[in-house]
Amino acid sequence: MPAVNQPSKHLFKYAPLKFVRKAGKGHGGANVIADLNVTPMVDMLTMLVIFLLLTFSANGEILTISKDIQMPKAFNAVELERNPIIAISRAQILFETQLVMDASTITNDAFPDFVLPELKKRLDTFREMKKLDPRNSGKPFDPNIIIQSDNSVPFVVIKMIMMTCARSDFTSMNFAVLRGDRKEAGLGEAPGGAPAAP
Repeated sequence: MPAVNQPSKHLFKYAPLKFVRKAGKGHGGANVIADLNVTPMVDMLTMLVIFLLLTFSANGEILTISKDIQMPKAFNAVELERNPIIAISRAQILFETQLVMDASTITNDAFPDFVLPELKKRLDTFREMKKLDPRNSGKPFDPNIIIQSDNSVPFVVIKMIMMTCARSDFTSMNFAVLRGDRKEAGLGEAPGGAPAAP
């Protein structure tokens, strides 16, 4: 009567390769099949989404309109690029959303040289920081600035803002306006229904 042996791993016993026999006996190393680590991929995707959102925000929304500012409307206008913003309301002057000074105190007698010291200080600081930025090394200084003013702000205030910007080397000033039709821009219509000349 033939003897019955205890079941064992016969397949690997006669394999000619040593590491195969060793693996068959249960003494092999770690399994070479490993799960794919997706954590770095998720991190990279998150960073990409944040970058795209910031890029869209920078290009899609140049400035926010404060509830205290009613901007004028214009029929002919071009798209603004992102630049430093001075916001002027009847009550205050802001630079990059930070309060600079009270606009109601601005008169010819208070500032006979047409320069607002507090605003000039902010503009000078901003200009020096831009020059020290490594991303701007070797590039000429960008003199563009955006002025966002309320309809009811007196011209003397606008004049002093512009003079202060010029003294701080911001010589290219752009006024933010809202797009509107000819009537909203105050152009009206010529007799006979033809559009009036601007």
